[in-house]
Amino acid sequence: MTPERLRQVEVLFHEARERTGSERDTFLARACADDLELRHEVESLLAQPAIGVMDTPIAVVVANLVAETPRLVSGATIGPYRIDCLMGVGGMGEIYRARDTRLDRSVALKIISPALVGDLSHRRRFEKEARAASALNHPAIVTLYDIGESQGMSWIAMEWVEGKTLRQTLYNGSLSVPESLSISAQISAGLAAAHAKGIVHRDLKPDNVIVTADGHCKILDFGLARQTFVTTLEAGASDTATALPTTTIEGAILGTVGYMSPEQATGRPVDFRADQFALGVICYEMLSGRRAFVRPSAVETLSAIIREEPVALASLRSDIPEELLAIVARCLAKHPNDRFPSTVDLSNRFERLHARVISGESVPAATASTVQMTTQSAWRIPRRGTAIITALAIVLAGATWVRLHTSRTPIDSLAVLPFENASKDPNVEYLGEGLTDSLIDEMSLVPSLKVMARGTVFRFKGSIDPRAVGQQLGAGAVLTGSVARRGEQIAISAELIDTSTGVRLWGEKYNRASTELLDVQDSIASEIATRLGLHLSQPEKQALARHGTDNTQAYELFLKARFLVRDEVEENVLEGRRLYQQALEMDPRFVDAHLGLAATYAKSAVNGYQPPREAWAQAVAEIRTALELDPGNVLARAALATRRFYYDWDWADVEKEFRELSTNQRLLLGPQAIAFFYWACGRPDESVALIERALRLDPGNLELRVMKADFLAQAGRLNEAIAGYRAIVVDEPMHPRALFGLADVLSRRGDLNGAIDAQRKAYQLTSEDVGVRALASARTEKDYQSAQIAVARARLDDYEALAKERYVSPLDLARLQAQVGDREKALASLAAAVAERSPMLVLLKVDRSWDRIRVDRRFAAIVREVGIP
Repeated sequence: MTPERLRQVEVLFHEARERTGSERDTFLARACADDLELRHEVESLLAQPAIGVMDTPIAVVVANLVAETPRLVSGATIGPYRIDCLMGVGGMGEIYRARDTRLDRSVALKIISPALVGDLSHRRRFEKEARAASALNHPAIVTLYDIGESQGMSWIAMEWVEGKTLRQTLYNGSLSVPESLSISAQISAGLAAAHAKGIVHRDLKPDNVIVTADGHCKILDFGLARQTFVTTLEAGASDTATALPTTTIEGAILGTVGYMSPEQATGRPVDFRADQFALGVICYEMLSGRRAFVRPSAVETLSAIIREEPVALASLRSDIPEELLAIVARCLAKHPNDRFPSTVDLSNRFERLHARVISGESVPAATASTVQMTTQSAWRIPRRGTAIITALAIVLAGATWVRLHTSRTPIDSLAVLPFENASKDPNVEYLGEGLTDSLIDEMSLVPSLKVMARGTVFRFKGSIDPRAVGQQLGAGAVLTGSVARRGEQIAISAELIDTSTGVRLWGEKYNRASTELLDVQDSIASEIATRLGLHLSQPEKQALARHGTDNTQAYELFLKARFLVRDEVEENVLEGRRLYQQALEMDPRFVDAHLGLAATYAKSAVNGYQPPREAWAQAVAEIRTALELDPGNVLARAALATRRFYYDWDWADVEKEFRELSTNQRLLLGPQAIAFFYWACGRPDESVALIERALRLDPGNLELRVMKADFLAQAGRLNEAIAGYRAIVVDEPMHPRALFGLADVLSRRGDLNGAIDAQRKAYQLTSEDVGVRALASARTEKDYQSAQIAVARARLDDYEALAKERYVSPLDLARLQAQVGDREKALASLAAAVAERSPMLVLLKVDRSWDRIRVDRRFAAIVREVGIP
């Protein structure tokens, strides 16, 4: 099974597992309408009881399902156990219900997968699981009876528990507060017992909790547990715990996406507090009926766990006690130190609150429900007052109608929030983003309407309260919606909301053939203009209805290409190029597709994926075609000027062209070649001014904010640069560029400890272990510089190895050679870069990578040859 197919199976499996009965059948029928084999693969997975199926390692489960080695059949024996039936397939093996012939009792028999018997590392992990679990004896933990090896198979015999998994229990939605507290109290008690013996589960999730018919819970499968050698947390022990070094490989991620703690998600060492986080996620799910962290892909889910907060529980239901909200919030703290210092403490908190709730004691809820209070008061109104109330309701309804349907002041600002991918199919993500982008572009053509830019609105992707987002952005109205695709059909919903009142100004659902995508987009744009009370001139109406192409297939290919190329990864840039070319085969007059295709060649030149001469020639051919079709096109003019800057080094004429183009609002929000030009010329204050203008249009754009901080640092405005970088890190902790910039400025200011800390975090985010290790014990400026050189050396080794297989820009090699202090090689590579006119030579004066060779006269001669003013 290909990786793409496997991802498709995984997505559908998780989506289908959240549904039951006819709803699941309908979902699969639609999702797999054109692929019956796909439906069979998903249904085969769904047929496996949840006791053994993990959330994310679908690859292992599928491999086990299709393995050629036969499973044990009913009646077979292994050791003293007689097999009754197969119950499920897990990440390491198979679960059978079996009979212990010696004691005449049912057991759950876990057998390591035959495909893994010969793998020593997996076998050791299997045995380690048994040793860890054998130390546990608690009512809330499944008891391990026996371990052994027979017929070439290792096995574990465990207590058989009749019941449903908590996952199955949650199929019907959220649980009551008393039920949630009861289950949480039992799970936390079992975890506390395990943690007291130094054992961490590390894969706690609803699938690993069995709930019996009488409400008792049992934690299953400490399959990812490890000995942490923590200080014992038994009664009377200290409330602190220290994790000592273990044999676990640092950086390895074990666990289940969606229930991992942030430290697991980033591959950092974990201790008992990772289980507290997972329990917090489970409790959140029991109370809300939805997962705290769920995104279209595993990578996005991990990112959400690391840097985002879940939707506030108090906003989802009003009967949750304040104390319970506080417990869950503390469990979900991003940093382990902010969770409970002892799981015994957590268990006691759950137990005490549960006892108070079931005793009927008054427990303050999180918020007073205005709706409930109003409803309760209404029951106490005398019957004779109902006529008055009815009359009042009629008057209010009439007033509302008048307010909504009479003329009012037009709304002059709009935020188009990212359309949700309702099908949850990552292959359709481009449609939601593309529709959002297109509507932003389309509505921006109306001079009287201020439209929030892409960089700002996309920071709110996945938000569930559009009105709150609109208020935060200062937009008068918000457009929100969703898009799904099933074969050749598309389903698009859109809703326009007045931010100040929360009134729904308009809403519509479109179920159309995919060939009608442009018509739907036009319809939404037209409704926005009408409902906002915009008075459009005839040219403005024509502009709204104008498209770069009338060929819907070409348009959809264009959307997909644009979505991919934004990623900047070479493979995606090349795939985007192929899609742009396909779009142009369908409509050779599609100007935006010509410019998109040109951009892929420009990216290949600037990023060092392709020799500049070859890449720029292809880019210019597409740009000139676009100008022939649309003379004066400002994006095409800017693209030609950018080429003259990076490749022709025509400094005087480029400045003249850029000055004229910098007045165009659309260009300010595009690639920042103009700002880079002023930076390259040694005029960073002008770059700062240009970026500040762009930020007034797109204030939430993180990349623009990073550029501003970079230019402030170059201008010597270090305090402003530090403040800028730190603000970015607060908003986006996973932004390595901001951390690298912060480290550099702090180092220049003499804050060595701060610089080392920021640099270490940046290297962790870029997975450069050489730098992390080098900075682990760094104390001096020399240590700091040595770490940078070590990282540069590692990168250089990678580039030199790659250069034996494919094209690598000589400028990339020269920068790294300069950083490690290899002056002669750096200058030789620089000469080769000049010969091929590498784009980033324009930054020779300002790029600090060259500082170690800048004093060499040969370097100065190269700067003169490039002609930098």
